[in-house]
This record gives sequence, structure tokens and C-alpha cells, in this order.
Amino acid sequence: MQKAVFPIQSHADITKAINYMHTNYTQAINEGKPLRVVIDQKQEDRSKAQNRLYWLWMSQWAKHQGTDKDTEHLFFKKQFLARIYHRDDVGQYRKTFAAVKVLKDQRHPMYQQVADGLNELISTTDATVDQFTEYLNDIHAFCNKHGCWLNTPDDLMYAWEMKQ
Repeated sequence: MQKAVFPIQSHADITKAINYMHTNYTQAINEGKPLRVVIDQKQEDRSKAQNRLYWLWMSQWAKHQGTDKDTEHLFFKKQFLARIYHRDDVGQYRKTFAAVKVLKDQRHPMYQQVADGLNELISTTDATVDQFTEYLNDIHAFCNKHGCWLNTPDDLMYAWEMKQ
């Protein structure tokens, strides 16, 4: 039996979860593996929809620039995501950025190499859904301002719209 997750946002969702349990209860008991139900409040990092939209946009912008999506991924992380992480004090980023800034201020010969390496290590997976929504909005505005309207499929439209 495959694992099933049921986000509960309405009574209809409760019904789906109960129906799943009713449908699979007998099989689970017969296999000696009773169902296990875990109820919690989900704290997701970023959504799969946001991830799909992000890489779609990276490809569109890269085509516009004549580069590749990985190059643009690095550009946008440095341009926008690093600022969000610094502002929100995500993980160890703020301390690491400060250490790199010391190298820059000292005109250390390794500064650029260290800064570029840090940019590669910045991970989009550390962003919350709200932070990633902000990041997507920043990217969309930037690309639009620079002559590239990013195509957003209808099924992903909700993935980048700011929450009210």
C-alpha cells in the first residue's frame, strides 16, 4: 500500500481521508500492517508547484538572455534570494555573508572565489513558501522590467501570487 497524505482544508477533504481508511483497512489488517494515521499541522518549505514554476521561468529567462538556466539560477540567487535570507536571518547565511563581506572590505585576493562559491551553496530549498513566493515575485518583476514577460501556465498561477 502506498503512503497517502490528505491536506484537510474542508469537510470534503475529511471525507476523502475517511474513505481511504475504509477502503484500505481490511487489506492492511490482512497483511499484518495496520494503518497508521498521523495528524499534524503541515509546515511546508516550498511547494512543488513553486519549484516547477521557478525552473520554467529560469529556462524562459535563460533563452531570452542566450544563456542557460543554471547560470540564471545563480544570478537570481545572488540578486534576490541572498537578500531575503539575510533579512530573515535564515540558517547561517547572515553570518556567512558577513564573513565574505570582511574579505571584500579587506580586498582579499580570494574574495571573488569565496563569494562565487557561497552563491553556489545558497539553496532555494531553505526558503519557506512565503519567502519563495517573494523570490518568484522579485524574479517576475525583474524579468518584466528587462523586456521578458514570463509565461505562467494557468495551473501554476497560484504558485507565485503574493498572499493577501
